[in-house]
Amino acid sequence: MFHVVNKVFFKELLLSIFGVLLAFMLLFFTIDALNEVKFLGQGDFHLLTYLKVLCLYQPEYIYQLLPICALIGSVLALSSMAARSELVVWRVSGVSLWRLVRIVSAVGLVLSALLWLIGDGGIARASRTATEMKKVALHKTGYFKDDGGYWSKQKLADGGFRMINIASLTADNTLIDVRLYDLSSQFTLKRMIEAKTAKPLAQSGSWQLSDVRQIDVHTDAQGLLIDRTLSSPKTLDVDLAENNIDVIRNYGQETINMTMGQLQERIHTLSATGQNVRPFEVAYWQKMFYPLGVVVMVLLALPFAFMQTRKGGVGVRVVTGIMLGLSFFILTAATQYIGPLVTWSPIGLAVAPSLIFLSIAIFWIYRVTRV
Repeated sequence: MFHVVNKVFFKELLLSIFGVLLAFMLLFFTIDALNEVKFLGQGDFHLLTYLKVLCLYQPEYIYQLLPICALIGSVLALSSMAARSELVVWRVSGVSLWRLVRIVSAVGLVLSALLWLIGDGGIARASRTATEMKKVALHKTGYFKDDGGYWSKQKLADGGFRMINIASLTADNTLIDVRLYDLSSQFTLKRMIEAKTAKPLAQSGSWQLSDVRQIDVHTDAQGLLIDRTLSSPKTLDVDLAENNIDVIRNYGQETINMTMGQLQERIHTLSATGQNVRPFEVAYWQKMFYPLGVVVMVLLALPFAFMQTRKGGVGVRVVTGIMLGLSFFILTAATQYIGPLVTWSPIGLAVAPSLIFLSIAIFWIYRVTRV
């Protein structure tokens, strides 16, 4: 009998959840279609590219909306089963409350695994591909959101620092307008290097700069300029340490669009150069615990099945589910922005929204089933 119970609940819950998700996806697809249609006909941005870009936007929406859709879909499914007296029949047949909790938790875990796969692979690849496809089609040279381009800091062997600035990046991994500023440990300028382009050297891990202009600055003990030497080598090989092509491509991206591996690499790169890693630490742990929110949302829907149908019926339950889902989404987003401003544990901040709503779900299930 329990096999039949599992099959029925899985079917009802998953169909309802994916139905709600599909409705939201169609809504956001339409909004994106209206926003992107203005680019049709510009450059090489034709209908096929337009549709590809729209489809590549969708994984991010799935990642953000699935917890809310899990709550709303579960509320609809369980309320419908309750209205048809199916839940009463199952309970009379020997299906305990604990059994129901395990079934809906299993559904939540399946969706959590799906959400983790989308969040740790699908979003990053889809977002990068959509951005590059659109820029290539529109013949845009700027890759980074900020007009200042890519900025980073590198520690040098002599104790000094190198400030790195890259104006843009092409689809074939060519850096455009590279500027390197070598500073002493006292932050006195020693060398300035400018290059039109730079390409990665696969075997050594270094970069080959082309059309180079190098200025060596000579100063006295007080740091005052004595002399400078100008040279213009055709090519120059430089080692930019942790600033590899993946780090450069992920610069400025929303943390939601980065995999856990990319976040770890970003944390390591910033730590190595003494920069602030707090936002990326919070994002890393949020990435780890966010999928568990789906389990919490499905459990939060279970009390609706035991509530007596009053005036308003399913509509009131759906609205309540939407409000609870939005509250979870807002609280999760708030921890992402509050995290860098406080000294609390990033793990605690990341898991706090799920723990709060899990406590609400457990308390609510207990109250409703004891009435």
